[in-house]
Amino acid sequence: MARDPQKLLNRLSDWTAQYVERQRRLSWIGCAGCGVAALPVFFLTFWVIYAVLWIGFQGLLTTYSARLLGSGLIVLFLIPCYITANWNELRNLKFESSDRLLAARMIARASGMGGLAFLAGPQTAHAMVKVLSVTLLFGPWLVHFAIKMAGRASLLDKLNVAAISQALALLIEEEHRMSLDELAQQTHTTEDDLAMDLALVDGVIPLKSGEPGYTLNDELREELLKHRPGSAS
Repeated sequence: MARDPQKLLNRLSDWTAQYVERQRRLSWIGCAGCGVAALPVFFLTFWVIYAVLWIGFQGLLTTYSARLLGSGLIVLFLIPCYITANWNELRNLKFESSDRLLAARMIARASGMGGLAFLAGPQTAHAMVKVLSVTLLFGPWLVHFAIKMAGRASLLDKLNVAAISQALALLIEEEHRMSLDELAQQTHTTEDDLAMDLALVDGVIPLKSGEPGYTLNDELREELLKHRPGSAS
């Protein structure tokens, strides 16, 4: 244990306050940056969809206002599409070669149009689906990330600096793990509140095997140990 626990606690309290302020500022910068970047992305997406509607649906959408309405509705529809998208399934999506695809590729090669044979391949179809999905859903992703950063900044504003400082002081003395229950008792807070605050500190590792507990990664432990009284800064 540290020779002067109170001095260590004061130093860790200063470190935690500075960390929270720095992370809060970065979160708001990320929120603002993504929010601003989403505007031109949605603008370009809107007009790309408009061009597709104009070229592909001239007989159906004959007026300028109809194409504008259609493009706007599709852009709005992208938001629930992003929310409900199964990204794991999309990454693992595979297209099998059917007899018709194989015949089309053979005809394309025989006619000297090998490029068309490449477009008919399942790998190309998979790549096109991924590119289209990522491109169309990039705007909603930016909005989602901006909201996520705003939420993180809000949580940092409410972080209990005193409790986290005490928890860090306890964790740097434990090389393996310390239970969440013990940390909550020592810091005089609830397990839920402490777990939420610890999740905001990079380098604090939750241990879910067995009883819920926490430890520190080597980088954070070494940084915090520099604040121990008697250690070289």
